[in-house]
Amino acid sequence: MQRLLIDRSTLDLIVSDGNDFLNVLNAAGLHQAANLMMAVLQQLETDQSRLTEDGPPAAPTN
Repeated sequence: MQRLLIDRSTLDLIVSDGNDFLNVLNAAGLHQAANLMMAVLQQLETDQSRLTEDGPPAAPTN
């Protein structure tokens, strides 16, 4: 999978929407899908921690 360079505010929005979606999956009892979404969110949060507020987007990692 190829990673795209994005800025901090865009990544923050994606993580926020992802958390909302995770809540919906959990509420619907879709545990396998929720586990997959949790793994995606963990990677996004790792990417978030690599960004600085004013710095350029982090380099892609594979």
